[in-house]
Amino acid sequence: MPPSPFRRNIMKVLRLFLILGLVSLSLSCKGKNPAEQYGDRLMKTYKDSEKFGDKTSIQNLQESIKAFQAANGRYPNDLKELADFAGIPLDSNKYTYDPSTGIISSKE
Repeated sequence: MPPSPFRRNIMKVLRLFLILGLVSLSLSCKGKNPAEQYGDRLMKTYKDSEKFGDKTSIQNLQESIKAFQAANGRYPNDLKELADFAGIPLDSNKYTYDPSTGIISSKE
């Protein structure tokens, strides 16, 4: 089964962040040695990609909530019901969900 368009897009973004990090590292060789600079840039790139992934996940979950509401005439009662409907694993500890409004957000 080929990877989903969402997964392909995430991989493209991660590659782009990695390339930008390497280019940025090569242009700013001051203060720290190259290995330290590379490590710092790599960690920043990783953290930036996590933030992007979280934002994209929230958008996808919100679309799943809208689809559930369209199919059932109501919002899911909880995130487990949404996960069952969408057929996706969902860590409910990462999100705050209001079943009266259908709004989901990331716990931070």
